[in-house]
Formats: sequence, structure tokens, C-alpha cells
Amino acid sequence: MNHEEEKKMALHYNTTSFVNSQTNFFKAHARKQPTLLGMEFEHILIDRDTLRSYDYFEPDGQKEIFERLMFQGWKPILIEKGQLLGLEKDGDTLTLEPGGQIEISLRPLSKIIEIDDYYHRVLEDLNSVLKENQVIAGIGYHPVTQIKALSLLPKERYGLMYRYFENNGIYCHNMMKGTAATQVSIDYSDEQDFIKKFRVANYLSPVLASLFDATPFFEGEPVKGANMRLRIWEETDIKRSKLIPGSLDQLFGFEDYARYLLNIPPILIYSDGTLIQTENERLERLLDTYPLKPSELEHIQSMVFPDVRLKRYIEIRMPDSLPYPYNISVGAVIKGLFYNTENLEKYYQLSLSANDSWVIKLNNWLSSGEDSRLTPVEHNAFIQLRKDLLIDAIRALDSEEARYVKALKEMVDTDTSPMVYMRRTFNRSKEAFVELVDVRRTWEHVGSEINR
Repeated sequence: MNHEEEKKMALHYNTTSFVNSQTNFFKAHARKQPTLLGMEFEHILIDRDTLRSYDYFEPDGQKEIFERLMFQGWKPILIEKGQLLGLEKDGDTLTLEPGGQIEISLRPLSKIIEIDDYYHRVLEDLNSVLKENQVIAGIGYHPVTQIKALSLLPKERYGLMYRYFENNGIYCHNMMKGTAATQVSIDYSDEQDFIKKFRVANYLSPVLASLFDATPFFEGEPVKGANMRLRIWEETDIKRSKLIPGSLDQLFGFEDYARYLLNIPPILIYSDGTLIQTENERLERLLDTYPLKPSELEHIQSMVFPDVRLKRYIEIRMPDSLPYPYNISVGAVIKGLFYNTENLEKYYQLSLSANDSWVIKLNNWLSSGEDSRLTPVEHNAFIQLRKDLLIDAIRALDSEEARYVKALKEMVDTDTSPMVYMRRTFNRSKEAFVELVDVRRTWEHVGSEINR
């Protein structure tokens, strides 16, 4: 048997061998000089006049849009039950989330201006196949449509997850079919670098969730309070969501992450090529029963949804889907903080005075809006941390990249968050709101609109 054949074999793992295999996997994907950012942008396809969302199966819905894109050079990478669900072109991908949310995943890039450029190249292709009344919206939740009106996409994995989630949190289905996010992946040079970045990302997770809150509507109604997408995740099978226990109570390394995976029910696994629903059984108890291939071990990593996730890289998952250019600002902020040695060290040292309870308390405060959950000192410290984070990111970036963070800072200095800005714009006029959330706009559209 040659090496390639051996790699494809499904093997039985026990607790020790699983932890060892995952630890070795994470070590193998370290990069000597981490500079790349992987960005994923989820969007909601809406009607310009009514703001209602499109269903995958309807005329001019996502199914037909993806089929038209094949004439623009996009190639199928995912077809299930005869339905087209994923496309690829030149290293970038288009996929669909359970409620028809359109996700753009860009090739890893190091420069923010390149991310902006490649993002708009994908948008140009999408724009060429959209109808005049269709808008690709950067927003954290459907503005008008309720999730019951949308088909669950015909993907076996989604169907199994949807059934599992029926009894594992009141907002699980809203998470799947309703939410849209902006995610950034960063690299690490070794385990010590991972420990530092993982800790800082978890320490800043409530700050980033608050800073990039862009969800003014929920199930067709204006959101009461703020941070609705954070609230949804707090009611989505919490054992696999939000903060991983121990993230700030200890120095959390590769082995700790592998043991975290062992204690979570994976919902479903691929075993020797077969998809199996595992319900509430923890992974540790499944290992003796089901042999796994290396690619199937990787799939297990994707079945947990914490704010900060480890796969071949570190995923930072808190920000909502945002209007342009604030969605690009997410990548700029992350680059300025995590790929700048001085900033990373500063926030790492700050994180050493925090623990899990501190992050949980902040998340509870953000999701409830009750000021009494924080002391005046804690509240002021949080607000100052938000301000410092943006200033530090601006200082770390060159002028071309810093402008994305400056635009964000100008907006939050006026409106505190994208959500408030979006709500104010909607109250002014529906047309202005559509112009704002349509991510196909350019810098010329942005101008000084914040102070209108």
C-alpha cells in the first residue's frame, strides 16, 4: 500500500490517538510568516421595492442565479439532489447557506485593497446575472421575510442539522436560515502564536460583536435593543456556540482544542464516506464505533460554531454581514490587530487580566441591554476598549488600508454601531436604506453620507 492510499483509509481512533492526530494537524498547518487573511462574506438577496428575500426555488431565485453564473466561467463544486449549491472560479467560491444566503469566499490575500478588488470582481459577475430589482444586501438578518417563508436548501447536511436543532435552542433555526455574517481567518506561526491570537480573539469577541452589529430587523420587525445576532447565537445549542470553556481561564493550546471537540456531539459525521446522524452522542463515545478518514476528521472541526474556531487557521466569526465598505473594514481591523506585533502583544497582556466569566458577562450584557449587568467602571472600560481598538488598528495600517477603519470609526463615532446607522437610514427613507445595504456600491457612494 502506498502513502496516498494509506492517507485515504478510514481508521478507528481512541481518545489519545484523536487528540494526537488533531494536535499534529494543527501543528502541520502553521505558517512561518503569517500574513494572509481569508474572508467570507454572507449576503441576503432582497427585492429593491419590497425588501422581501428571495427563495432558492422561485423564478430568478438563487438556483437560477447560480445556473446563469456558469456562463460567466463559474464551475460547479457542489450539486445535491440535482440542485446546484456551490460554484468556483479562479480560487474564489460562491456557496449557499441554509436559507439561501449567498456566501462569497475569497482566496487568501494579504492586502486589504486586494480583498476589496477580488470581492468586487465576484460582485460584478453576480450583478451581470441579477434582475434590475434584485439587491445583494450586507445585513445580519432578513429585513422583511420570516424564515418560515423560506425553503431549507436541499442539502443533506442542512436537513440533518435542522432536525437536530429543533430541541437545542429557541433560535437555532433562525441562525441557520436567517443570519448572515462576515468572517475572517488568520494564520499562526506555531502553537505559541496560536495561543496568543486565540486568547486575544476571545478576549475581544464581545467588543467585535458590538462593533460590527448590523442587524436592525428580526422576523420582519425592528430589533428591540441591539446585538440581535449575538442573542441568536446565545440561544443556539450553547455547548457548541459562543465561548469555548477555558479559553481565558487557561493558556489554551492545540491539545485543549482537540479535547474540546471530543466533548461535543458532532450532530453528524462522515464515516468512510457515509453521512451518519449522531444526535446528542459526544464524539468521544463515537470514536470506537465509526472509522474516520483524515478528511472526515476535518469535517468534525466544522461541526462546532464558537466565536473563535480552529481549523487549518483561526476563524474570527463574531461580525455580522455588513454594508460596504464596513464589511472590508472587518478584515482591516483584524489585520491591524493580529498581524501587528505591538498590537497583538498589547491586547494579549490586557487579556491576561480577564477570564471566561468576564467575556460571558459582557455577552450577557450586550444581548440583554441591561446596564445593571455592568458596573460603571466596567461599562466605561468596555467603551474605551472599543475606541482604542480602532485607533490602534489605524496606526498599524498603511494609509490605503487605514481608510477602511477610519470610515468605520467615523460611522460608529456618530451612531455607535452599523445597526444604529442602518436603522437611522431606514427611518429616513427606504430608498436610502437600500442604497446603503447594496454591497455593489463603491467608495463614491460612501462619501460623507454618515452625517446626512
